[in-house]
Amino acid sequence: MASIFIGIVLTLKQQEMPSNAVSINVAKVEQSGQVIVNSSNTVVNGSSNLATEKQEPADTSSEKGNVTSALENISHSAIMANEELTYIDIQDGEFDEPESNEATDENATSYEDDFIAQDDIDDETIERIQNEAAKENAQKEKLSPEAETALESFLDVADEALRIQNQFSYTVARGDKLADVLEQSGLSATTAKVLEKKFPQLANLKTGQQFYWVLDKDGELEYMNWLVSEKEEKIFERKSKNQFSVQTIKKTGIWKQDIVKGTLNGDFTSSLKAEGLSTRQINQLAAGLQWQIAMNKLKKGDKFVILVKREYINGKVTELGNVEAIRVVSKNKSYYAIQADNGRYYSLHGETLGRGFARYPLQFTPRVSSPFNPRRLHPVTRRVAPHKGVDFGLPVGTPIIAPADGVVEHVAYQANGAGRYIKLRHGGQYTTVYMHLSRQLVRPGQTVKKGERIGLSGNTGRSTGPHLHYEFHINGRPVNPMTVKLPGTGSGMPEKERKAFLVKARKIEAQLKL
Repeated sequence: MASIFIGIVLTLKQQEMPSNAVSINVAKVEQSGQVIVNSSNTVVNGSSNLATEKQEPADTSSEKGNVTSALENISHSAIMANEELTYIDIQDGEFDEPESNEATDENATSYEDDFIAQDDIDDETIERIQNEAAKENAQKEKLSPEAETALESFLDVADEALRIQNQFSYTVARGDKLADVLEQSGLSATTAKVLEKKFPQLANLKTGQQFYWVLDKDGELEYMNWLVSEKEEKIFERKSKNQFSVQTIKKTGIWKQDIVKGTLNGDFTSSLKAEGLSTRQINQLAAGLQWQIAMNKLKKGDKFVILVKREYINGKVTELGNVEAIRVVSKNKSYYAIQADNGRYYSLHGETLGRGFARYPLQFTPRVSSPFNPRRLHPVTRRVAPHKGVDFGLPVGTPIIAPADGVVEHVAYQANGAGRYIKLRHGGQYTTVYMHLSRQLVRPGQTVKKGERIGLSGNTGRSTGPHLHYEFHINGRPVNPMTVKLPGTGSGMPEKERKAFLVKARKIEAQLKL
């Protein structure tokens, strides 16, 4: 029942959130007791005023301003040297995803795949709830203070996620294109192509470059910050429906390598913010560690040490920086994520951290009965009814498999929509969804391995015929499962590069002593 309770809490929190609420706070705060390494690698303890995000939890009552006003604050705080603005003009509909030319099999699809507010009750759901209730009652008296703290930490993390759901950041790895960057927020490849055409520099990204961007309440690009190098930054800001301004900032700051040490005293995010790390750097850390340990599994008292290169202006650290390595110690076990020259993170021994994903959640290549299509028209209403996944025409009872290692996040039933469905979480950023099943073979909270059977295809809910509706989400945003750059793609290192990495890793290991 704990999962049901958490779901209710999150639902209520989401209802309380204004649709365009974002948390973009830049302020000066006091920092004390920080352990840093200066350019001569001398460890010093001291205090400094940090120009970074607020350390205390945000008051949601102050977050009701619109995105534009928040962006003005970012721009004003970030500008170090004024450069003349240039402008990018966008034609009406130029950012729109082109309608798919693939035909839809009207006998193996669905038009009601959006989740409704509340799941329905069927026989299997009743049995599952009863089993969960019996298990919870048996363990109720054994609930420890640590378990209570873990639940509170989970809710804190969830609350933070809701507040920043329209903000995204990404560090470019070798081979990445702008489409791979913006795909992290569900923006289409068309948006990236248009921006590359209008601003050709964006077509030649370099490893280590960083992006930070914000979507408006309609899910459109509102603001984008591109850290081109340690000496140059470009800011793209939407001025009107059809125009972006572009400002180039010549940066005068000094970049230093710091070592930040600390102990978790609450959730992962707030503990790192208390040590002066920005939201961007925390997101970078979470992405690097996501395949080793879930952030909400970390406990009060766990220790961490981080190697980060940060920008200083007039002796004060800014929100810009690159996390080069992290070590987390939990239950006497160390977890490492070390950045290689290709921009990706690896273990201490050069092992790939990103898990491999299969393109299809099936044991064969299926027939696509209806493609991913944000502009699909409803055959009855003739209104746009976005198809946020892909449909595979399958006989009832076809085994569905996990495309990657993960945890079952939700199993439920919706008679007037998704039918019997399953959600799997893979790491911290990725979620997959399976709808219209005839039967589930897993339970919430269960760990599954790549290739393991999770359910059987069916024709439940609002469905025109037997099929599987499959969705792939990144940071909560649906993307095309057939074209998305799958996690772990291109993450291998040539032998020569791997040997150089191992030499680097040994040096970093010595720096990450607690």
